[in-house]
Amino acid sequence: MRIGKRQFGIKLKITAAFSLIFILLSFSFNLYCYRKIRMLMISDNDAYLIARAKTLLDKTEVLPAIIPLPDQNTSIRVLYHSAGKPIVVFQSPGIIKNIRTPAKTGVTDTLGMRVAYVVSNNEDNPAELMLVRSADQLNGNLQYLLLLLFTCSLLSVLLAGLIAYILSFYLLQPVQRIINAAKLINAHKLRDVIPVKKTNDELQELTETINTMLVRIDESLRQQQNFFASASHELKTPLAIMRAEIEVHLSKPGLTPALSNLMESQLTEINRLQQVVQEFLLVSQLKSSGITLHRQQIDLSLVILRLFNRFQTFMQQKELSTDIDFDQDAETFLVIADDDKLNILLMNLIENAIKYAVPGTPISCAVKQSNIKDYITISFKNAINEESFPTENLQNAFHRETIEANGAGIGLWLVKEITNLHNGKFSIESSNFFFEAVVDLPTTLYPGMDL
Repeated sequence: MRIGKRQFGIKLKITAAFSLIFILLSFSFNLYCYRKIRMLMISDNDAYLIARAKTLLDKTEVLPAIIPLPDQNTSIRVLYHSAGKPIVVFQSPGIIKNIRTPAKTGVTDTLGMRVAYVVSNNEDNPAELMLVRSADQLNGNLQYLLLLLFTCSLLSVLLAGLIAYILSFYLLQPVQRIINAAKLINAHKLRDVIPVKKTNDELQELTETINTMLVRIDESLRQQQNFFASASHELKTPLAIMRAEIEVHLSKPGLTPALSNLMESQLTEINRLQQVVQEFLLVSQLKSSGITLHRQQIDLSLVILRLFNRFQTFMQQKELSTDIDFDQDAETFLVIADDDKLNILLMNLIENAIKYAVPGTPISCAVKQSNIKDYITISFKNAINEESFPTENLQNAFHRETIEANGAGIGLWLVKEITNLHNGKFSIESSNFFFEAVVDLPTTLYPGMDL
């Protein structure tokens, strides 16, 4: 199964997780720091206002009235109590007139102003002083502090996320090396394909585990391939003996027609079994890359005519006709191929066309000059019962469209593999109630080919 395009890789996930955790920790820590610093700044401002108010109070007298000048941007109210009633001695102009005298000493906030109220302990000078100053400067400093902490947190998160992404890129390079090595794995190379680095961490353990798993898979595949090869070799001899015995009996005179027909039917089935055994042996060789081609020049016209003649009995059973077209404009019908493998290739294509053709319809075979230079094209076309059917899996080994379908499902796969071995091209198509298989094979030697 092909994996789709990755939307969120591990690097992005690590970066996102790290950034989220950093955001939570950073903002929580900065919020805590802001609250602590805010309390300190307010406390420091309170202490300053109380100290300044006491300094002014020490210079103040109510009888006779001596009033010190307030600082710039501050207002004062000087008063004393007589018979329980407050008597204002002096009051600065402005917003202070709207502010009530606090009930107790200390600093309070009202109307956007900071109010410090102090009382003299001198019985000869029972003065009271209320110092009023705007809270804008303190609030501005607090807002600036909050903005600074927020900006620093945001920049820290972005910088930490970038660093995390860069670090994850380098930290995940061993994983990427494992991925790149795993892409090279195939059925012919399963042992020690991923190099193990002695890092004594999880990556080393992962690499060793994958290599161990590949060894087990390789052993299992080798057992299957050995079984295919052994079974095929074991079956070839008894089938050859049975075929020879039947052919000998058929050559004897005096056989009744019924017995002759029976033995000919058995001979046909034995030939079919021999073909299946040969295909299974070829599958084993292809899976283990133990196949060798014996290339030679072969006349396609002779091979195709001989094979269609061999399948006449099966075609007559389905009332199929043959339409073979050899293009007279073709430069040659000679191909460079292995005779046995070419026969298996063409037999599978003809048999596939016969098996799925609509009874009473023709099977078309066309041999013509290919669009590829120094190649020739062989196509097989047959009618089917449906307008089209999916073909993407038909070239996979042991694939069958339905469980009830006849055959082992290796015919078209063998065609593809044999074609690739000959440096050819193979394609299939289904449309307009027809199925077509097309093979392009070389007509001349290509680099690396030996006859």
